[in-house]
Amino acid sequence: MNDKSKLLVFIQLMLFHTLVNAGGVNQGVSVSNEIWNDARALKAQFEERQNINYLTIYSAEERLVAELLIPRSKKLANITWSGNDQYLTFTEDDRNLWLFNLASGSVKLIEHKASASASWKFNAQWSSDGQWLQYITSNNERYPVKVYSLQRKHAYHVPVAADAIASIRWHDHKNELVIITEQRADQPAELAIHDMTLTLREDDQLANVTPAL
Repeated sequence: MNDKSKLLVFIQLMLFHTLVNAGGVNQGVSVSNEIWNDARALKAQFEERQNINYLTIYSAEERLVAELLIPRSKKLANITWSGNDQYLTFTEDDRNLWLFNLASGSVKLIEHKASASASWKFNAQWSSDGQWLQYITSNNERYPVKVYSLQRKHAYHVPVAADAIASIRWHDHKNELVIITEQRADQPAELAIHDMTLTLREDDQLANVTPAL
């Protein structure tokens, strides 16, 4: 075997060794629920490494931006980005709704349900300015809709009866929560709740909740 052949074999063996080692590094790591923000500059995902779960945030260039260890977790899902990309929510076992602060790396339990239910989802939605979070809870059968204020660090019930709600969403450009109802509400035309104004418009059966920051 000449020197050129020896060199070729050596390079091939080195490449094989490198690929085997790379496979060993990634062994046991699984990735799920990859969710990009609206600008597609950041992506959030759950990673399992050696039976331990992490929430990881990567840039479009695959640079690690933030990481959160989630011990003793089960069935992580439903990542939602805030409009300002500073916060995100995720659910655990369909029972716990968590809020993660990217800047501080802190996490807070927003809502806990007594038991998991496949038919009942939090359906978390962020306002356009990223300061308010709306979600559904099963802990109050009459008023299941809640809005959480990042500024006040508190959640408030929206006083619209569950049997009247057909759908709920944030306005695309305004800081208003639009609720489409299936029946005319018997509440007053306007209610003030925790610095928010709830206006019931019977003409088109819409309820607008306008938070006052």
